[in-house]
Amino acid sequence: MIKDLGQVMLYVKDQDKAADFWKNKVGFEKVVRVDNIMGGYSYEVAPKLNGATEFVLHDIEQVRKMSPEINLGTPSILMATDNIEETYNKLLANGVNVNEIVSFGDIKVFNFSDDEGNYFAVREV
Repeated sequence: MIKDLGQVMLYVKDQDKAADFWKNKVGFEKVVRVDNIMGGYSYEVAPKLNGATEFVLHDIEQVRKMSPEINLGTPSILMATDNIEETYNKLLANGVNVNEIVSFGDIKVFNFSDDEGNYFAVREV
């Protein structure tokens, strides 16, 4: 049976800009460009060099042409941090559009968007 979540596919308009966002604004450590057999490329990005789950940034138009049946919307993704205030302030200082930290009982969470307007969430664990 399934034992792990390896990759999450994100379909973006500008892969280079998206890779730069995840590396330089969010602070992901792994950013690897991978050429594909269709003459294009993708980026694999992750919070850690050996992170269990990584995002793969694909060109949305290339995927639309190859597989028009695929849902190209951005999935709802909730990431985790040990220190939500520190993460929030780092993203804010790096020019990331962040919403306020909110609490749901003992859970603190905030949303942020990438440069293409896709939203992601971070919670403190």
